[in-house]
Amino acid sequence: MLLKHMTFLEYDDGTGLKDKVAKWIAENEDGILEIIDIEYSQHGNIYMATVTFEERK
Repeated sequence: MLLKHMTFLEYDDGTGLKDKVAKWIAENEDGILEIIDIEYSQHGNIYMATVTFEERK
């Protein structure tokens, strides 16, 4: 199993971050076998989302 990660950044209030993640997943669902985890974090006014997934072969 080869896991890959995709990270998204948003500044200020981070309100669009979940939408960015959902849009990326929808646009790339043919290449994703399984979403393992989606981790959200905040560092000051920087919001991050990291999607861990298994790529479809």
